Amino acid sequence: MRLKIIFVSMLALIPVMSCTDSAEESAKDTVEGLTPMNFPVMDGSDSTTPLRTILMCRLLGFDYDWVGSFFLQNPDGFKWVVYNPNCSDEESKRIADCMQENNTHQSFINLIDGNVELIIAARGLSRDETEYANNAGVSLMEKPIAKDALTFMVNPENPISGLTTEQIQKIYTGEIKSWKDVGGIDTVMTPFIRNRNSGSQEKFETMVMGGLEIDDFPEWQIGETMVTPYYQIEETTTGIAYTPYYYFSVIAEAHTAKELAVDGVSMTKENIANGTYPYITDVVAAVRADADRSSMAYKLFEFLTTPGGQRIVEESGYVPLAGSQAGVGDAEAGSGAVTFSDGWLRVETAVAPQSVIVADMEGRTVFSSVMTSGSIRLPQLEAGVYEVWVMLSAGGVLTAKITVE
Repeated sequence: MRLKIIFVSMLALIPVMSCTDSAEESAKDTVEGLTPMNFPVMDGSDSTTPLRTILMCRLLGFDYDWVGSFFLQNPDGFKWVVYNPNCSDEESKRIADCMQENNTHQSFINLIDGNVELIIAARGLSRDETEYANNAGVSLMEKPIAKDALTFMVNPENPISGLTTEQIQKIYTGEIKSWKDVGGIDTVMTPFIRNRNSGSQEKFETMVMGGLEIDDFPEWQIGETMVTPYYQIEETTTGIAYTPYYYFSVIAEAHTAKELAVDGVSMTKENIANGTYPYITDVVAAVRADADRSSMAYKLFEFLTTPGGQRIVEESGYVPLAGSQAGVGDAEAGSGAVTFSDGWLRVETAVAPQSVIVADMEGRTVFSSVMTSGSIRLPQLEAGVYEVWVMLSAGGVLTAKITVE
């Protein structure tokens, strides 16, 4: 979505709900030393723009509102967040420059290229972005900060209320072509896909299709923004599409589409929180692995998985991480340990490790891998000191320095 944040003083906007009164506990949720003039340059997915905006407002003490948006086809059908900067013109301009609004793919490219300092995205690195980062010699640190899901949706007039994973796969491989074959009316289906490297498309290909060949279906015909699926489904009664649940439930409010249950599990916030819905996804924060640990970007990266950060995640409408009480700082304070001996890296923590990055003291990554247990053998490294980051499944990060002799 290429929509810039607009100050709430503009009379054309119609407030939907006011959030100017902070909860007492939220007032304590701060990042020490953060000001408008040192706020990090932040980017991310279209669907995470409200979260990034609310995060900025809460940390800097700005007021914000959810408002009806300016989308011409349905001006009252979508909500967006606008804010009042409550600061000097110079500070206001600085914040506007910092709050970038590119899409998922471009935000990762911007982070790899060093044009932004922190991103909050609807998914982790894609296959294309991983290749781009490797070619650039850059590694990123990613961690989950919230839960979302991939929602399948149809026109409200479609009588179908749910599909199985197998049926969805057969629809998108072209094996199932009529709604009659899945219990609907006798009419040809119109499946839609997203553009390559969009957050929804990457999740769909990896989580749902799992390497199955997708038939030649049309991409969205009304641009490539997050609102496109809703207009497309509204206009196509035979269509089926997919979208992030957060966008469906919070921003679009399901005005023009109906969500489908998958494998008998309804698409609800509760079923994301309890882990029963099949296509639960992570909303991630990412910084470069060579980020200055004293920078505001890294401090904000740490903050997002603290209790204060998770309260802001929940305030935005996302599902917070379960048991996410430990951020990076908490992990370093004693909730886990990283040791290295005889070529093995071992992690002792109550939270399952998810991935590991090892870099030399100049910030160059020498090893990175997923972790499926509490130990992993490192490749033969040259003698020296290395920095290690272990990303945990609940969102925290353990850091350590190891010496190879």
